[in-house]
Amino acid sequence: MATLHTPARSLEPTEHQSQCAVIEWWAHAHKLYRLPEFALFAIPNAGAGAQRGQAGKMKAEGVRKGMPDLMLAVPRPEANWHGLYIEMKSKDGRISDEQHKVQVYLSGRSYCVRVCWSVEQAIQIIEAYMSEPISVPEAKR
Repeated sequence: MATLHTPARSLEPTEHQSQCAVIEWWAHAHKLYRLPEFALFAIPNAGAGAQRGQAGKMKAEGVRKGMPDLMLAVPRPEANWHGLYIEMKSKDGRISDEQHKVQVYLSGRSYCVRVCWSVEQAIQIIEAYMSEPISVPEAKR
């Protein structure tokens, strides 16, 4: 008897799934920091995932390639940071040239910018950014 073979799915979460999990965590965690839930928000980008025609509309509205996925709009003047940007990546994700340029630009203008390859890293970065004293590690792969 023939059996159906289903291709094995990766057990690693996608970038989308990881980003959703960070936002879900924030839905509860923001209260600990006495911040509004909207202080952490997603930044749409006009990447390859945009449907035909939609990318043009998004670009006309000001969406730019290379922008990080999330922003925590909380300044930390004691660390000379205006806010935190997080670029979420899947385990095998790579930083594009546009993303690198944006990250260098933002870092040079007193924003904390981190790339995270997991939900746990992103949460660790946010917690470190919000802690006293402020010590935000680089996320390791």
